[in-house]
Amino acid sequence: MAAPRLIALFLLAFVWGCEAGSPPPEGPDAIELMDVEGRRIGLEAPAIRVVSLVPSVTETVIALGATDRLAARTDYDSQPELADLPSVGGGLGPDLEALAAARPDLVVRFGGDSDPATVRWLDDLGIPHVAVRPDRLDDVWTIVEQLGVLLALPDRSGPLAARLRAGLDTVRAAVAGRPPVRTGYLMGGSPPWSAGSGTYIDELIDLAGGINVFDDIDGRFGAVSPEVVATRAIDVVLLSEGADIDARLLEGRRVQVLSGLVELPGPRIVEAAREVAAALHPDLASR
Repeated sequence: MAAPRLIALFLLAFVWGCEAGSPPPEGPDAIELMDVEGRRIGLEAPAIRVVSLVPSVTETVIALGATDRLAARTDYDSQPELADLPSVGGGLGPDLEALAAARPDLVVRFGGDSDPATVRWLDDLGIPHVAVRPDRLDDVWTIVEQLGVLLALPDRSGPLAARLRAGLDTVRAAVAGRPPVRTGYLMGGSPPWSAGSGTYIDELIDLAGGINVFDDIDGRFGAVSPEVVATRAIDVVLLSEGADIDARLLEGRRVQVLSGLVELPGPRIVEAAREVAAALHPDLASR
């Protein structure tokens, strides 16, 4: 970062800090909760200027009818209603000057150690931030409920979570009693990557009536050797949107290309589950 931009960044941060301060939360509107990293998050009042660095969280804010609370977006948030918002770049390693310029009273970020510089910067400026990890289906409900607390919208978050659970139950019921479909989910790469057991993708396949044939990979996500892909019994190969896979690995197999929605664990999770179920059970697509 060039010197003039660095100076501008710290001036913005100084103004933000002088206005917002960082006293412990007090008063009738104070909010406290524990995030996924075990950090206690305290707000003196419900958040009204939110920057979400997590696309699925951005969608959840929109689904809660709180689009007007979003002060900026990432490059991956392409919804028409966000087109006029400034971008802070990527969800990991965002442009800190743009983030400061948005003057957020809450930043929602990915949990973990993948972007420690942003975490330190937020802490240094006293900007409240909450870490989320949308890794599994249960995390979707947790995030919806946490946003309901942070935005003081429990009357919306509760019904939203209930609708999502009910929608998934409908998909689960639609495939009940069917023979399980041996499913290989491939995300591209050379060798291609897939999702292991206990991941959101793995759970989505199971809910839709499938068996994840790559649930034995090392780690939550990992590479699958071409030999394993070629020799493993697979009924359906699901390809993530834009995946570039060696065509020889797909010969003689039923292949379905999924939309990017399937890799976005947020408020459109029911649509994602229906898409996977229809891919595994083609007769469901006409219902």
